[in-house]
Amino acid sequence: MTILALDTSGPVCSVAVMREGVLLYEARVINKLTHSINLMPMVEDALQKSGCERKDLTHIAAVIGPGSFTGVRIGVAVAQGLARGLGISCMPVNALEAMAKAIFIKDTLVCPIRDARAGQVYGATFLNGKRVMDDCALKLDAYLQQLAKYKETPMFLGDGVPILKEKIIAALGEKAVFAGPSLLQPGAAFALELAMDKADDAVQPEQLMPLYLRAPQAERQRMEQSDAR
Repeated sequence: MTILALDTSGPVCSVAVMREGVLLYEARVINKLTHSINLMPMVEDALQKSGCERKDLTHIAAVIGPGSFTGVRIGVAVAQGLARGLGISCMPVNALEAMAKAIFIKDTLVCPIRDARAGQVYGATFLNGKRVMDDCALKLDAYLQQLAKYKETPMFLGDGVPILKEKIIAALGEKAVFAGPSLLQPGAAFALELAMDKADDAVQPEQLMPLYLRAPQAERQRMEQSDAR
């Protein structure tokens, strides 16, 4: 099994290649270019440097969200196009689960978070490798209140931390623990690990769909305007 993984669901554009459970290549890019410009050159570079050709790929894994609406759509569309062209299946990967895959500390709440804008966070919670909170789009205070029912120390990671860290500290004080810098922007390698664990969930390219926890902003604005009439 040779898998190409794409993650454009957040600020980082990341690509990784794994063959038979061995990570061959991973790259992460944060620059002023959009994911739509970065992604395909990164894919070609990943294949070249991993020693793989397109025909060697057996699956395309894509992080489907929750995250940036535009970013998720870019990753899903590219994954679908590549998979269709090669006649192979796709592996959908949940962004928050992939982040949580990056760390395991016994009896510690692993709390992957992203800034969902509009005063909200995308978040979930895992304990000893198992999910204990469903994906949610909540105000930060409401998310933190959900954690209060657990006695374990919460460890926050993900691209929401740099934006929300001060507010989390203000709410939780010394109880809040934060993962190191490399885990604030997890790359596609963690998506690969999760994809391998859930290989039976592979789908046909047309079945690969974005995971939205709320409607895109443009749609929400249309609904608000409609309700106001």
